[in-house]
Amino acid sequence: MKTSNSLLLFIFFSHVSCKNELKIPEIQYSKEIVSRPIPFAEGVISTKDNSEFELTFSTDGLKVYFSRRPREGKQMIYESDFEDGRWSTPKLAHFSSSRDETPFITPNGDFFFFGSERPIPNQPNKGNFDMNIWMMEKTDKGWSEPKPLPEPINEVQVAGEEWPSSNNNLFFTNDNNTFYFTSMKRGTKAINLYETKFNNKEFSEPKLIDGFFDDEKYWVYSAVISPDGKYLVFNSFGAPGGEGGEDIFVSKKTEKGWSKAQSIGKIVNSKDEESSPRFSRDGKYFFFSRAENLGNYEYGEWSIFFLETKYLNLDKLFK
Repeated sequence: MKTSNSLLLFIFFSHVSCKNELKIPEIQYSKEIVSRPIPFAEGVISTKDNSEFELTFSTDGLKVYFSRRPREGKQMIYESDFEDGRWSTPKLAHFSSSRDETPFITPNGDFFFFGSERPIPNQPNKGNFDMNIWMMEKTDKGWSEPKPLPEPINEVQVAGEEWPSSNNNLFFTNDNNTFYFTSMKRGTKAINLYETKFNNKEFSEPKLIDGFFDDEKYWVYSAVISPDGKYLVFNSFGAPGGEGGEDIFVSKKTEKGWSKAQSIGKIVNSKDEESSPRFSRDGKYFFFSRAENLGNYEYGEWSIFFLETKYLNLDKLFK
């Protein structure tokens, strides 16, 4: 096992089953206990000069992909490696060529999804702003060329359509089979959560998942599930129980489905803006993005924060 003076790195691989042999890494991303949110890899990944938000880890937990936007320009996807207890200087991912964001790698490492503004061939956008989900498949030479997901996952905007209608950017799973995405489907009035099955070739018809709030006008977006499958975490704007603006909410898995959502609590939510919840591969760490609320719907630069998941006390939210 390699060690360094700055940080001890512990990796332990546990087999989820003999059939799929999924290996879950346990990696110590901080030599200190992280009981309150702190910037993630401050000065390297979380910087003062750019906005950084949303991330995904490789299956071994030693590479991270994240979205970065300079003060002047569009966000793109960057990558960094965890070597000798430190994150390397981020570099632009080779596939990121347009306004790209929300990277996600499936737990088995077979597929890489991300949101992009790049046009879909032979399907011109006729609205004011359109993002869609693109997919890459793992090959012997690395990731394949990105391809857009088919309808009804992606919906290219029609004439007169405006954001956020028909915009998709995050595609998520924690079991390599059931996928979740959030979208304001054409003709609806809120961003909602949808579920679809993927058999490595085709996607099933998306199914709406609702009931998180008593009033369905509140948006549900950027939704992910904890690695243990117990909690669905997402962000919403101005929803009851939050601190105002963008806040993060949690729903618990029950025998009847997902529970009513609860605020994740003031340990994360604040008077500023919080979004883009994520987990490390082993679930030990919880990540989110935060930006200063400057008032009048203006915000400072986004940065990625993290803390140990156990300090969220998620079980206590539902007692």
